[in-house]
Amino acid sequence: MSSDRIDQSAAAWFARLLAPDCSERDREDFEAWCAASDDHAAAFAAVADCHFAAAELKDDLRVRAATRAARHSAGSSGRRFLPARAPWLAAAAVLMLAVAAGSWWMIGGRKIEPVRYATAVGERRAVELADGTRLQLDTDTEVRAAFGPASRELTLERGRVRIDVAQDAQRPLSVRSGPGVVHDIGTQFQVERRDGGVTVTLFSGLVSVALAEPAAAAENVVLAPGETLRLDDRGRFGRPEPVDLDAASDWTRGVLAFKERRLADLLEEMNRYSETKIRVDDPELSTLLVSGVFRVDDQASLLQALQTGWSLRAQRVSEHEIVLSRTR
Repeated sequence: MSSDRIDQSAAAWFARLLAPDCSERDREDFEAWCAASDDHAAAFAAVADCHFAAAELKDDLRVRAATRAARHSAGSSGRRFLPARAPWLAAAAVLMLAVAAGSWWMIGGRKIEPVRYATAVGERRAVELADGTRLQLDTDTEVRAAFGPASRELTLERGRVRIDVAQDAQRPLSVRSGPGVVHDIGTQFQVERRDGGVTVTLFSGLVSVALAEPAAAAENVVLAPGETLRLDDRGRFGRPEPVDLDAASDWTRGVLAFKERRLADLLEEMNRYSETKIRVDDPELSTLLVSGVFRVDDQASLLQALQTGWSLRAQRVSEHEIVLSRTR
């Protein structure tokens, strides 16, 4: 490949790695491209150097020294040289940057805006971050991820997310939502923000839930596996309570399992997954006890079950509204 083609490819890779939707597969392909030739990685380092050095790194003595060293290596013996085991490390050394899905770029101590992950109503999504942490986003959920060299921070703006945390002793992970912050101690947990508060449910490991405000940082609650905790928007803690972990994670499999629970609770959950909302015409129907397993993406089957099993009648009153009533 000609040097011009290599330079063009390096520029394309640089743009791709900066894109907010850069995937783990993209990064693997990038590393394979760098590994294919010493010239590839050196060209990438040159592109990155030109893009950032003047504006962002001109006063960073460590980066300037790394740049000189990388250029010296590239020019020795008329050949560009990079270590065989990690041919793209010179680019990272020159810029001291971290490329990650859901990360920010740290350049000369400056942080770039966090990456946003979101789902629409009725959508669920799985995301794997560059450190190996896995996120499962429920319907109508928004999470922002900002990873630096010494920390990993997620912010849940709304909705529900399950987090399987990858171990990283040098970078603790925290999740902010509403007035609270969850500090991970190596675990699997989920955080939900709605109805004027935040609910944290722990599947394995340990988490500490504290108030985000510095003045209240001393107050915290440590959860054990199988416990759930609610924190309202005024910063008031509930008591840790036992929870059915299978039921708490049913949504990740696209189902809702109810056993002798109020119809109002079932409709509230199911309505989150559809633009068409179901309501009752009689408040007494809200207390009707319902049992069953319902798919979150199958509103028609839910309505059929309610009509057959609980003798209710469903009537569409508008494009986005269905009313349940007793059969006469």
